[in-house]
Amino acid sequence: GFKVLKSEIEIGPVYHRLPERIRAHASICFMALILHRVMRSRLKAADVGYTPERALEQLQRIQHHRVRLNGGEPVTGV
Repeated sequence: GFKVLKSEIEIGPVYHRLPERIRAHASICFMALILHRVMRSRLKAADVGYTPERALEQLQRIQHHRVRLNGGEPVTGV
């Protein structure tokens, strides 16, 4: 898990002094690791041939737009 956090998820070292901040940081890192592993297992089960990193690259390309022409109703789309 530590290797994934440092390389694939790219969580760098953060230095905290207060116990509640240390716990919060550890919780966020743990959630990121769990999400990464769930995503990896679901991609493997779907047999799409994507790694979590590749899937996130593809997802970053999706855009959502909202356009209003001549004061009319807004039109939204992906």
